[in-house]
Amino acid sequence: MLRSSAPCLLAAAFVTVLAVPAPALAYWQWRGANGHMVYSDVPPSTAAARVLRAPGRHAGDFEPVQATQPADAATPAPAPAKASAKPTAPTPQEAFQKRREASLKAAAEEARRETDAAERAARCAHLRNYATGLQQGMRAAVAGPDGSLQHLNSEQRQAEILRTSANLEKHCN
Repeated sequence: MLRSSAPCLLAAAFVTVLAVPAPALAYWQWRGANGHMVYSDVPPSTAAARVLRAPGRHAGDFEPVQATQPADAATPAPAPAKASAKPTAPTPQEAFQKRREASLKAAAEEARRETDAAERAARCAHLRNYATGLQQGMRAAVAGPDGSLQHLNSEQRQAEILRTSANLEKHCN
């Protein structure tokens, strides 16, 4: 009996959740002038309202959009702010974005440094192996002008050992 009722209960709960329309969850919440909590599907009309919940936004101070005046209105439009005025403080969202961008930039730079260090370590290990092989007398060759391999003689080997040692000193210490 219990096994057959469990799917029915699960289906009923699922249908109940779907029955709540999404717009019903999108509402504004603020504390009114008399201290009462106000719930509405439109934003508050006063700028002094402290918004506690807004659909799709962070809660905080809410500034309603100013009504635009017709072009033939008697009052002139407000003058634009002077360039010498102090810049306004960034909003919390702008400050967060700036910190996030700085953090991502620092992480990318650190990853680039780590990659460069790993590549340098691999090149140095290869160069040390090559120098060890030259010093132990392993057979070595270089590409000639026509692309064919030319084996190193003793003078060329000594010159290659000196060149490799200089590169190790310069790049791998």
